[in-house]
Amino acid sequence: MSTPFLTLTEAAGTVAAFSTAVRLGLLDRIDREPAEPAELARTCGASERGVRVVLSTLADRGFVERLADGRYRPVLTGLAALHPLIPLWDHLPDAVRTGAPVYEASMSETASEVYPPTVNFLAGLWGDAVEQAADVLPQAKRVLDVGAGAAPWTIAYSIRNPGCRVTAMDLPQVLPATRRAVQRAGLKDRYEYLEGDVFSTPFEPCAYDLIVLGQVCHLFPPATCAALLDRLAGSLAENGVLAIVETMAGGPGSAIHDLSLYLRTRSGCVHSPAAYEGWLAGAGLTETSTTELTSSLAMAVISGRKRRYTE
Repeated sequence: MSTPFLTLTEAAGTVAAFSTAVRLGLLDRIDREPAEPAELARTCGASERGVRVVLSTLADRGFVERLADGRYRPVLTGLAALHPLIPLWDHLPDAVRTGAPVYEASMSETASEVYPPTVNFLAGLWGDAVEQAADVLPQAKRVLDVGAGAAPWTIAYSIRNPGCRVTAMDLPQVLPATRRAVQRAGLKDRYEYLEGDVFSTPFEPCAYDLIVLGQVCHLFPPATCAALLDRLAGSLAENGVLAIVETMAGGPGSAIHDLSLYLRTRSGCVHSPAAYEGWLAGAGLTETSTTELTSSLAMAVISGRKRRYTE
């Protein structure tokens, strides 16, 4: 079987298996409690063989896992919430023809609708990269998480650094999901919350030892990213670090990420490490560096430090 044909078959089969599991209620059922195919067939009104092959396919593609006792469970909670996003790809021909995205995820109005039901899944999408990023971020007492979503980066960081306190900033429609994620992690007393937009919300000047900007910049074109980093640099305390966690251009998974951004933004794209380091330097930060993370996506932590004041 040729590689192109195998790739297309696997992609189409994965989408079909996922859609079937959602429509028959299989994912919702094992989201509540793990179950084996025979039980799922009875409760969901399906054939046992059909359920078995669908779950086996989803296990092979990393959506669910088979436990030692034969029961299945999803690898992440809330997977069924992604199903409405699949039809987005049907609009790719028109988007390529016209140059117009299906919607503009970089706009607050649209983001307020798109992200609340999906941030929990997105938090789990990055896998081991979250733990790796937490390991390389510097110790800090005051942390600002910009565009926090379900706060995966700072939750992992806070577990490793019990002396820190985090301000999670996001749109008011998204912050309830942030609060729930923080509470589930047992970190309720370590977080405070700031409602607003990354470009207009006032940030406390010279206040934070660490600012984390995770998977946000890809929504915007270069000039906008440079302006955002310049704005955030003003909120760093002396010797503070601004750390960006992002997918890197040219690496594994970056092309499909770019294609997704083409559908969801007018000017967003996957940027290069050199671009980020240049924007950090342009914001007056020094000691810029890039640390690659081991992930199915080419991800990295790019950081810069605010100079110490000298007389």
